[in-house]
Amino acid sequence: MQQLARALGVIIAILIVAAIAHYCGFENDVHFKINDRVAAIDGDTLKSTDAEVRIYGIDAPELDQTCTDSDGKDWPCGRTAQARLKALVARRAADCTPHSRDQFNRIVATCRTSAVPDLGEALVREGLAVNFGRDPQTPYAAAEAEAQAAKRGVWRGTFQQPSEWRQAHPRAGN
Repeated sequence: MQQLARALGVIIAILIVAAIAHYCGFENDVHFKINDRVAAIDGDTLKSTDAEVRIYGIDAPELDQTCTDSDGKDWPCGRTAQARLKALVARRAADCTPHSRDQFNRIVATCRTSAVPDLGEALVREGLAVNFGRDPQTPYAAAEAEAQAAKRGVWRGTFQQPSEWRQAHPRAGN
């Protein structure tokens, strides 16, 4: 009787874990095939007809956000980040490993292509996104420090953190 109860407990636990994984959308990786029409919505979000993925661990400038270079000239850092993400996935299949969902119910995932092992790290290393969060355990702190030291992307002048820019420029209807 005890063995039956134990076996039943294990089965119930497995079913609960499977249900949670299914509910959270983590049962499968997200695959964008080469022939999928994958759009870079901005510098940290990919979208196809089947899925929208927010790239894990980064925060890119918003589309309308501008940054200032070392000469004091404004440049469209949000559009530049979007264009770079688009170029990184152009004509390549992309695979994404989900971590969670965000407040907009988008999948938050680490994504890679055959040419780029980690899209988030590549964007941070190029200075076109920042490491998300200030905790030293965040995934791209070293890549951000490298970009900052080399004055790449947003680090070549001054910029407002994307989260601060969003706060100062709320979307209509939100």
